[in-house]
Amino acid sequence: MYVAAAAFAAAALVLPLWGFSMSAPQYPDETLHLRVQRSGIVGDVQEIETLQHYVGVRFPTDMPELKWATRAIAASAVLLLLGAFVGRGAGAHVYRVGCAVAFVMFLVASAAVVQARLYQVGHERDPHSPLRGMHDFTPPLIGPAKVGNFTVWSFPHAGAVLLLAAAALTIAGSRRRAA
Repeated sequence: MYVAAAAFAAAALVLPLWGFSMSAPQYPDETLHLRVQRSGIVGDVQEIETLQHYVGVRFPTDMPELKWATRAIAASAVLLLLGAFVGRGAGAHVYRVGCAVAFVMFLVASAAVVQARLYQVGHERDPHSPLRGMHDFTPPLIGPAKVGNFTVWSFPHAGAVLLLAAAALTIAGSRRRAA
């Protein structure tokens, strides 16, 4: 289980971690997409930056949290792989439980950082933007939010799904007692 968890964590490094989709009634045949990956935000960046100018949203260009998250994912993959080879006994069990706790704590902290960033994007807006009557907003970590006439969906992408699967395997592996 720990080898698979380590492989899932390592694979998450090359896949998008989070996704956003934006649609509006004025554009019935077009949905804009963004993907957050370890190198930054990719997708329909230019189009969304243009739209954000009108509502005063500052598009995040510098995302230092991606650097520490990338390092933490890589370190987790190594620690999880070691968990497959630490042997049996009480010490090995303690190591595996520690890995599971640390990995889950990392995922919870990452979710909190993403939610804080979403709050920041919707509340630290330019007061001199062309559309000033729009209220501040906070997109949820997962699910839809109404921003003006747009519906914005936030969802875990393939990399995040693999990290969640790695966490599940880690928890399951830590619950097994070695003989």
